Amino acid sequence: MENEAAVLNDLDRAPSVEDAIAAVRELEQPLDQVSAAKFRAAAKLLEEVKEQPGVLQVLDYVRPRLIKLRPNRKPNLQRLFYQPLEDLLIRDSAPVGNGMIPRRLPALVWQHLVETGDVEARRELELALRRTKADDLDGQNAIAKRLWPWAAGLLAPLVADPVKSLRLLGADSGLLSELKQISALVHVAGALDTLKQSLPPRPISSLSDEQMGQIRRALTVNAANDAERTYALVLAMMVRMARRTDFLESIMSMTLALSAEDKQTVHMRLSRLVMTEVGDRVQQLSEANRSDLVGMADGARHLVSGLLAAEKAFKDDPKARRQLGEARRTAETTVTKVVDTAKGSVSAAIEIGPEAPIASLVDAENSILALRKCQTFAGQIGLQPIVNNALGGIIDDVRDRAAELFDSLKGRRGAVPGRGEAMVEMYWAVRMVELAGNPDDADRLRLQGLDAIG
Repeated sequence: MENEAAVLNDLDRAPSVEDAIAAVRELEQPLDQVSAAKFRAAAKLLEEVKEQPGVLQVLDYVRPRLIKLRPNRKPNLQRLFYQPLEDLLIRDSAPVGNGMIPRRLPALVWQHLVETGDVEARRELELALRRTKADDLDGQNAIAKRLWPWAAGLLAPLVADPVKSLRLLGADSGLLSELKQISALVHVAGALDTLKQSLPPRPISSLSDEQMGQIRRALTVNAANDAERTYALVLAMMVRMARRTDFLESIMSMTLALSAEDKQTVHMRLSRLVMTEVGDRVQQLSEANRSDLVGMADGARHLVSGLLAAEKAFKDDPKARRQLGEARRTAETTVTKVVDTAKGSVSAAIEIGPEAPIASLVDAENSILALRKCQTFAGQIGLQPIVNNALGGIIDDVRDRAAELFDSLKGRRGAVPGRGEAMVEMYWAVRMVELAGNPDDADRLRLQGLDAIG
């Protein structure tokens, strides 16, 4: 028992968010140049705080290399028990109520299994696991598929008895729903494992009709007429999707062998994760560096993407609509701020021209890039006109300055600039028009300039 307690403490010690941020900073150089040890350490910390806004996207980015570097380490029984839960585990201080599970809860459940389960059955599984080699994944998986039914058999009577459940939870009585969820996940663990093996690795960008059919069949076989198990299995798949709202909409359009009331309840519970995701993106925007216009534009784009899908999914939910309305206003405010700031920055640079300080020129180009990013989604929130007007105004201002240059070269106004000076001015104008408009317009300006310079 002492060894098992030590394992529990090691598995469930959560680092701080500050630890994870420091680890991420270590990954600022290209991934292939980061040492394997440093990479593993950073990824481990990120896994511990993956519910924080933006962390899952970072994890999905680094996962391909992490898989290559991850050593073949033989798991113990507790780690095998955790497998159906692993995508849903969060640090203990994270908010709950959206389907995610604090790490301390499965640790508590495992202690219950160890203390109340048949000792001989568990020792038999431990002995079988010790006999497998570290790289024998099939052998370990076979043992896991014996372990999960053993655990499920112990958890079913526990969650069916509110008194026993609350006694186990103690001060964590607010996690009763999550306790039932763990029981349901363990009951469908075999089906979940099969789906993970047959479907693409996370983040899954899309699924074919046949792959969606696999999920539907797994639900029919393993969770028919059981709202809790249906919820658990769909949620475990949903967190592996890049576009969770689209996946939820597709799943809920299927026949799930549930009553209409149960199906609606499952949908509302699953929707909490989607709303949490939109809320996370709003939070990211509120904490964004206001001087980083490109970052703000990217954040607004991610928010709008999730927002539109959520609005479609929850069009009949008044409470969700109110929350999404607030998120939409955040996106609109952000885009308006980007447009106003970018216009001021670029106008100041155009006034000076290519002789502006390097920092000013770089800031102007980044401002135009932010506007072009906003242009890709502004129409979805009714702001396409102001973005297009801003970009059009930049092109007009640059063309006006270029026209003054061409007039000077032809002796129609002011002093005639030298050829080198004119070339620098002309190509700067071409660069600005290309950034704000399109290559064809920029090339026409280039030809005009070459003709004027001679």
